[in-house]
Amino acid sequence: MNKQCYLPTPAYTKYVCYPEFLGHYSNFPQHAERRSEGLLNSYNLHLIFAGEGYVFHEGERISMGRGKGFLFPRGAYQQYGSDLSQPWDVRWVHFGTGLPLPLLEEADQSRGYFFSFDPEAGLESLFEEMYRLGTSYETRYEPRLSALLYEILITLLQNSEPQHGAVSQEVRHSIRNAANIIHRECAGAWTLETMARLSGYSSYHFLRLFRTIMGKTPNRYLTDCRLARAKLLLVSTGFSVAEIAQQAGFAQSSYFIKVFRQFEGMPPNQYRLAFGTTAN
Repeated sequence: MNKQCYLPTPAYTKYVCYPEFLGHYSNFPQHAERRSEGLLNSYNLHLIFAGEGYVFHEGERISMGRGKGFLFPRGAYQQYGSDLSQPWDVRWVHFGTGLPLPLLEEADQSRGYFFSFDPEAGLESLFEEMYRLGTSYETRYEPRLSALLYEILITLLQNSEPQHGAVSQEVRHSIRNAANIIHRECAGAWTLETMARLSGYSSYHFLRLFRTIMGKTPNRYLTDCRLARAKLLLVSTGFSVAEIAQQAGFAQSSYFIKVFRQFEGMPPNQYRLAFGTTAN
């Protein structure tokens, strides 16, 4: 299968990112590209969901199979292709953006970024929708096309690692699953030790991994989840501040008020007045 489509330059020029050319190749062993320096003036992202292929970079042949991907920056030399006997199933997109995302910055600096990603992270469906809108293009689809590309990049940011990265996808799954449980049960009496048990790691390693993967410490994440629940209760119920503190996981209402003021810049009652149902 050889599916591809070009998109016209968008009428609105201020999108943070926008696809230019995209496609899906499978059972297409002839797929091979070799582009000289300066030829392609857009980012080039490929994600492999099955089969095998390769990329040449700085004299090295890098094997590419399921769960592998590569990103070339604008103007980079590019050489890659499908394996002839086990052709890859690859989704790809050429795009423009000025986003300061780490994976884009890494591609710019190294002239080629090679990574592993989670094939179960929902990226296939995002590509499929982007392709469907592209092949039936209407100007009203432009915002959604931009949003889909942005979601792809952010999903990759959260579900990928450099080819020789220190944190495996299995570890990332474990930490994110722990974070999901903490979010659902944020009113519980959590400690660092009980949070660490969710993943099977020691408290020390859990703290380090959680901060790397989630971008914040477990305790800060727990506080953010509790505050989010408290804000919802403030704006949608008539519960007292003491009742809300208890339901959100704060042991004392005085501590809840202190933390709420620290993070939101106002006490809970003032927040309720400003954002409660009657205020909206």
